[in-house]
Amino acid sequence: MRLYSIAIILTLLGSWMTTSFAQDIASSLYPYIYTDVSTWPCVRLLNATGQIGCHVPNGAGGILYQIESQDEINNFVSKHGGSKQNYAAVIPYNLLTKLVVANIAALDSTKCISGLIVLLRASSMVPEASLSSPDTSCPNCRFGLYANDPDQYVWNPQGQGLIEENLPFPVFGLNPVDTVSKQVFNIVMRGVAFNLKKQYTDYPLQAIDFKLFMWAAIDSETCLRRGWCQVVGGTSVFSSPSRQIAADDGKKSIVLTASLDSRSLFHDLTNGVATSLSGLVALLTVAESLSRAPVSLELLPKHIVYTGFTAEAWGFAGSQRFVQDISAQFQCTNATRASVCPFLNAPCTFPCVRSMDFKRINIDNIDSLIEFNSVSGLNSNYSSYWAHVDDVDLTQSFVADLQKNNLTLPGQNSQNTIQAANQDGNQRKLPPSSAMSFLQKNRNIKTVVLTDFQKELGSYYNSDMDDKVDLDLMSQSICGLADATAKTVFLKAQEGASTIIPAETITANCTLVSSLLDCLASNFSCPMMKNYFNVSSVGRLSHYTSVFSFVNPQPQLLSRFVFTFLGDVTGTRRNNSDLGPSGCSTMQDCISGEYCIRKQCVSTMTAYHDAYGTGLTYNESTGKVSVTDPTKGTWTESTWDTPTMRVFLVTSTKHQVIELVVGVLWTLISIAVVIFGRSFLKKTFKTD
Repeated sequence: MRLYSIAIILTLLGSWMTTSFAQDIASSLYPYIYTDVSTWPCVRLLNATGQIGCHVPNGAGGILYQIESQDEINNFVSKHGGSKQNYAAVIPYNLLTKLVVANIAALDSTKCISGLIVLLRASSMVPEASLSSPDTSCPNCRFGLYANDPDQYVWNPQGQGLIEENLPFPVFGLNPVDTVSKQVFNIVMRGVAFNLKKQYTDYPLQAIDFKLFMWAAIDSETCLRRGWCQVVGGTSVFSSPSRQIAADDGKKSIVLTASLDSRSLFHDLTNGVATSLSGLVALLTVAESLSRAPVSLELLPKHIVYTGFTAEAWGFAGSQRFVQDISAQFQCTNATRASVCPFLNAPCTFPCVRSMDFKRINIDNIDSLIEFNSVSGLNSNYSSYWAHVDDVDLTQSFVADLQKNNLTLPGQNSQNTIQAANQDGNQRKLPPSSAMSFLQKNRNIKTVVLTDFQKELGSYYNSDMDDKVDLDLMSQSICGLADATAKTVFLKAQEGASTIIPAETITANCTLVSSLLDCLASNFSCPMMKNYFNVSSVGRLSHYTSVFSFVNPQPQLLSRFVFTFLGDVTGTRRNNSDLGPSGCSTMQDCISGEYCIRKQCVSTMTAYHDAYGTGLTYNESTGKVSVTDPTKGTWTESTWDTPTMRVFLVTSTKHQVIELVVGVLWTLISIAVVIFGRSFLKKTFKTD
């Protein structure tokens, strides 16, 4: 009996050693079998009414299969419909946006497409003029100023609605613009070329598998209750050169605004150069131009306020949250919270806020507003800008003032002009814009939204391809617009003054425009950026909004830069030696209320502001977020397991069947050997 027990122990030990050895072999062989590649996935988002984006409940994979044209999609559908072999289609971006619903439905009908790899740059790309915006025909219109208008103008008639689709399979983007993405692109294209040479029939073939599991489902209310999603949002920035601005000081304000981020199907690839970045660059350029005015802007009869809003593509979340907060009564109770207020020296811990400066902005004191929307010049051949207004009679003189100061800078296209968008007799009112949030509270604000389009948003609106612009022409065009706007704002801010300083004293810095475009579009670690904070190894920055944390809200890199830049051009550097050295390395080197900007202690009326959908409410007592108004922004992003892609060689189905049969036979033989061995041991050691 003792020998029999020893035999069992030896058998178990051998089994464990075999398993461990097999695992070691698997780990050792993995890099020879699979090639893991970085991913840029389409992910799942949710709102009060449903879900959009991409998800795959289990791992999916298939043979790499290249499709380059509409005819090839049609041929694939007719040839492979009902096929038992799975394929991962590699297609150019234009096939995803052109006839998007029909193409996706057709590919899905074959039941053999396991996923898509979408190339944003490929030799097979059709002329860019044939591209269409992937956004809806009227983006954000259900959250805007005219949501209840029966004849609301359609600003994006060619919009495909791709980014609002709930896609039936995983979709990954591929844009070879840096070292990592170029490596992945080369691996995928080598696999495609390998299979194409074998005509997709001569096995083994190159295959790829995907993992893209999204935890959230149904809608925002459901996923928030289950804890499987996070709120889409971030931090907006507002600033004023009037450091003593107060809600009750009786002075009118001029607000200049732009969006900080953008949107596209593949969030990590979002660039938004024409859609939103152009407007942000114009705003920052105007702020810098006015900072060089021959008189302190604080002393002018009107305040100037700069605002950069986050998450505007998601139900105008940033601007609506800001307007709601500056308009509502603020009650600080400092009651007990579910989690500690994360802000050091917070002026109020319940509700937890990092600054009370937003209460110094009075919505009723806002006299006029200028928004820089899509102003790259791309949609007007870099020659014209259009001024859109809500109320023609109220704003006509404001537009005329902009046109008076529309001077052409040296070296610019002499045709660069600002025109009234309704000059053709059609009053389309405002395109989707942050300005709508202000007008929803105060319709008497003289509002102008500046764009490079008159009638339609353009094919690059919220597109993953929104980086294909001529940055030199764009820079010249934006500089001219910023110059005209800065002059106009300077004159408007002097209204009521006894002496008017000529607008010619204000000029835009075109070199700054070029630097901002280069840094924010393609190289965030540029020399100019390093003047503001320590940043390295950050190339092309994603301009996607990201998600908002209520426990520890931290501004994204772009918001941090905008805060620092505006703080620099609107603030005052300390020059009083009695307060200590004005130089600094960190904020701790400065006194309370100052910021360390460009190694100088600066006093500024610049602040962050939370940005997330106003249809969502955070309960600070419980730490829970809930949907409280489904008619407003309620966007959330699913949590997920880490998305993966890996490339490997796959054998034919016949070969796999043979391998399975051999494996089954080997298992049966092993079982027989164990049974025989047990019987042999019983007889040998004479055990019962």
